[in-house]
Amino acid sequence: MRPLGLIVFLAPALASASTLGFVEAKRLADENESNLNPQLTSQLLEAQGNALKDALASCAQPDMDLSAFTLVFRLNSDGSIAESWREGDTQLALCTHKRLVSTGFRGKWQEPFYTSIEMSFH
Repeated sequence: MRPLGLIVFLAPALASASTLGFVEAKRLADENESNLNPQLTSQLLEAQGNALKDALASCAQPDMDLSAFTLVFRLNSDGSIAESWREGDTQLALCTHKRLVSTGFRGKWQEPFYTSIEMSFH
């Protein structure tokens, strides 16, 4: 009987894990970003710009596929990445996503804090 009891108690915990898809995470990021005060907007743009500059410097290669891609992040209060989503599977998108997940975005953020980066090179 104990194994069955364990399953019953674990089921609610597993059900509460994040199951957001890309579209919902992007909607939350857009909503979050549109409600920031000017000071937080400036802080976010600076943090994103610095992290993205470093990521692109590491990832960009001559003759890469420069198709558009979008990255969405849920930040912890210290700017580390709690969760992330990506739309786009080019080598540049994959590498940039990996780099940004490892570096995060410097700053202090209210949790949950969703943000996104849309990259287009046209």
